[in-house]
Amino acid sequence: MLPFLQSNLSLAVGALLVLVLLGARAASHDADLKRDLTGALRLLVMFLVVRVAAWALPATTPPGPMKALQVAWMLTFAFGVIRAGVGFGLKLARLRSTSVATPKILRNVIDFLLYTMAAVPILQTQLNLDLTGLVATSAVLSVVIGLALQETLGNLFAGLSLQLDKPFEVGDFIRIGEHTGRVAQVNWRSIRIMTFRRELVTLPNSMVAKEQLKTFSQDREPVGVDAQVRASYDTPPNVMKAALLDVAREIPQVLVEPPPIARTLAFDESCVRYMVRFYVNDFSLADAVTEELYTRLWYRLRRDGVEPPLPQRVLRGRDDGPRPELPVDTVLRLLRAVDLFRPLSDTDLERLGKEVHVRRFGRDEHIIQEGDEGRTFYVLASGEVSVRAGKGQAEVTRLGQGGYFGEMSLLTGERRAATVVALQDSLLLEVDRPTFARLFAENPGLARQLSALLAHRRTQLLALAQASGGHADPLPAEVGRILGRLRQIFGLHASHD
Repeated sequence: MLPFLQSNLSLAVGALLVLVLLGARAASHDADLKRDLTGALRLLVMFLVVRVAAWALPATTPPGPMKALQVAWMLTFAFGVIRAGVGFGLKLARLRSTSVATPKILRNVIDFLLYTMAAVPILQTQLNLDLTGLVATSAVLSVVIGLALQETLGNLFAGLSLQLDKPFEVGDFIRIGEHTGRVAQVNWRSIRIMTFRRELVTLPNSMVAKEQLKTFSQDREPVGVDAQVRASYDTPPNVMKAALLDVAREIPQVLVEPPPIARTLAFDESCVRYMVRFYVNDFSLADAVTEELYTRLWYRLRRDGVEPPLPQRVLRGRDDGPRPELPVDTVLRLLRAVDLFRPLSDTDLERLGKEVHVRRFGRDEHIIQEGDEGRTFYVLASGEVSVRAGKGQAEVTRLGQGGYFGEMSLLTGERRAATVVALQDSLLLEVDRPTFARLFAENPGLARQLSALLAHRRTQLLALAQASGGHADPLPAEVGRILGRLRQIFGLHASHD
């Protein structure tokens, strides 16, 4: 290589390289490649100038200046070729990856190493420098400089480690500690982040290597954003989660796939905490979409009558009972509509209304399970339930307000014949077996009346069997069978008939 640099052929090759690089720079639209080729052209033009100047000097020129010019054109030619080669190499690397720009630290390290590898043999051969001895005699000085530049060297090696690991690239959105933004530059000492407020934050590489790092735009996948909301304990969780999902789906920037999700996070001292997670294509939209969600949610909750959570203290005396979930007149109206309770007087109904329990079930909860023992009877006050039976749990029917179920199992001791699942948040009135025992004891004849009603319902359910050629028990026989079960379970005598 050194004989080539000393010959006149290097002058022709240098001129040809200048023409080639000028054409490549004019044809390229890559700003980074143009910048690399511009640097290479400057070095090669300097080589041509120095080489022509040395060629034009007279033969009587002292050897000192001639040697200096010779070293200068060798170095400028080698550096120019290296700069052009690195530029084309990084261009190929960018074409094979999704990197927005080549980190500056990577370019600097490659240039420094290649420049050193080219300069050392030129200086050793042309100037007769013993670089090995120079390094050996400066060992103490190197230690002193290393201690003085300890932090700077730490940033340098941390930067090299980040480039090898590649946890992020220029253009990615990242969060380091309390700083969130787009990576603008990676260099020897630090990285620079452009925040959402258009602030350019410089973070030392050593700090970046130690902090927890989150990348929001790796592989350009959708990014999930979490927003937390608090609501009072009076708001049912399913109502709150439905409102969060409805509002999130209405915002245009929120992706349909993956779909938004809502969760109940925790029960705090005076409120329930919820979380909604939605996905966006660009993390730079996260703040704007979160603000839009909170704004729309305020109007939605206001329309639904959901009260905001306020710090509160409840003082309850010893005689204070829990607040009823349903008004007394609503409970009486629902019980009066149940045909099983029509034989009861108003006084009996009022007493029964005080003994029932109001149970709240959330969507998809199982109220009763097929095959279980049944000791409770339910009247649906609000909501909707699905009655399912069989191995495949096929839906038999749906019940709305005023519907009731569970009476056959409670009164006859039979196992539950079906599974009942809440299709939405539902309120139910629960009547237990001891309450029915009291009613039978205080109302002679009630047992036979209920037996007739239950038998009538049972024969209606068996009508399909009759239509398909099956056999159903006659109504009187069914009444007698049910009445016998009532006497057995509740300890009734003939006087109660």
